[in-house]
Amino acid sequence: MTIPPMFLDSKAAIYDSKRNQDNLKAVVDLGMTGNKDPLQVVANNLTVMYSEMIRGNADVYDFMGQPYREGTARESRAWILRAWFPHRDPRVRWRPERAQWRGLGQLLLGSNKVPNKRITDPDFLNASFLFYDENAQLVRVTVKDTLDNLRMGYDFERVDLPWLDYRPPPQTLKAKIIRTGTTAPKAETLFPLKLEKVVRFQVSKAKKGKADELLVLENITVDTTKYLKFDVFVNDEDDNALELDKAAYAGTYAQVPHKTANRTATTSIRLKLTDLYDDMDIGDDDTIVVTLVPRHQGPGVTIGGIKVIENPPATSSS
Repeated sequence: MTIPPMFLDSKAAIYDSKRNQDNLKAVVDLGMTGNKDPLQVVANNLTVMYSEMIRGNADVYDFMGQPYREGTARESRAWILRAWFPHRDPRVRWRPERAQWRGLGQLLLGSNKVPNKRITDPDFLNASFLFYDENAQLVRVTVKDTLDNLRMGYDFERVDLPWLDYRPPPQTLKAKIIRTGTTAPKAETLFPLKLEKVVRFQVSKAKKGKADELLVLENITVDTTKYLKFDVFVNDEDDNALELDKAAYAGTYAQVPHKTANRTATTSIRLKLTDLYDDMDIGDDDTIVVTLVPRHQGPGVTIGGIKVIENPPATSSS
């Protein structure tokens, strides 16, 4: 929950005196909620990790997003790893003016290890990169060469993962007004939406009764020069934006500033709802109420539309 001590050793090669000293010894707020209660921040962090790594990840596309192949526009960020946003908060907190650079910078290649799944897509496994080795010789390395860390000569320390089995507490929906969504406008009346404040609206489910469904936020256009983040809640009863440890927390979108040709990028995100329906006992409802909570200040995000769709069957690449 805090930066590892090795980063605080001024004699270490990885020490950086320009990191934000105010945040180095504080509990890391992975959700960027601004909550000042360390115990609540810890609970939020456990929820963030469980939600991004375990809950709702049935296949590699839930976890990593859509494939990014040769010819895909760099600004089309539908390929990007959905679950990497917890990696962004430390970079922004510790050295925000350089968050876009490679020191603690952009994650450009995700791991092949996805909860309960592996990517078998040959385009991914055979993707290659050129490096200079320790003898200054140019060598070509493919993704499949890097998947066995023991063959590469290193291993990871075995540590407890307190978030691995952490399931956010279910909510008791006391207010019928939340279940029916009668106080929230229909999504069709709000989009396209410039997300500059908390908004709440109702969305019809794709299939009445219990179903395996996805919440899709599509045509999200962002200003790539800004740090941007917003959280998504479903049927959130208390609307306490500082607390994430609840079943209503569906997921998030986050972006660290980076360079693109025209300073904009367009993407979509898919959030799996199946576990959320079970946790909140709302599988039989006809509609859901969605709340979007921006964590950034000012403009920078425009969302083209939102819908609930049936989860497509996993492909052979998953």
